[in-house]
Amino acid sequence: MYAIIVGAGRSGLSIASWLLSGEHEVTVVDRSAAKCESLEDLLGGVAVLGDGAEYGVLAKAGANRADVVVAATGMDDVNLVTCQMAMHRFAVTRTVAVIQNPEYQQLFETLGISTVVNATKMVTDNIRNALSEIH
Repeated sequence: MYAIIVGAGRSGLSIASWLLSGEHEVTVVDRSAAKCESLEDLLGGVAVLGDGAEYGVLAKAGANRADVVVAATGMDDVNLVTCQMAMHRFAVTRTVAVIQNPEYQQLFETLGISTVVNATKMVTDNIRNALSEIH
């Protein structure tokens, strides 16, 4: 499987590391040259410097052959545009967006994003479960 991960923060790097350990091909896209360099050094993965919501950057990352694009930048608007670009300009059939604002979940789903990961809800649910065990 060939995956493009947009966003080299903790979530993006964790996803990339997991995929690389499964012997999948991964390219990470990020706006930070330092993050791209550290990715190549730490994980041995390929990194592309640039804005993953831009056509040319996704093209350079190989979106035309990607099986999945994961948008995990920490910015919901960038993640939405990235997934839409992958779907409509590169015919990527599987897209994953990590969102911070729970109010956007239905919008992302309505717009056809394959999987929407609501980070805020996951954290809240985990804390709620941990606290409910105290009683």
